[in-house]
Amino acid sequence: MGEILLSRYDLFISKKVKTHLTTNLSASELGHHYDNRVRSRLRETLDLIAFNNNSKDKRS
Repeated sequence: MGEILLSRYDLFISKKVKTHLTTNLSASELGHHYDNRVRSRLRETLDLIAFNNNSKDKRS
């Protein structure tokens, strides 16, 4: 997954192609799964929209 994210980052930098990403992981949990390089690229290219644990399920 890290390699996919890095290749999408390269596309963003070279051609401004955007990527949409959803996850159930928190920012700190992402940090445990990916190295500093991937985390840095994610911070640079993504807008974080976080919901607290009491939020209504957004899938309905």
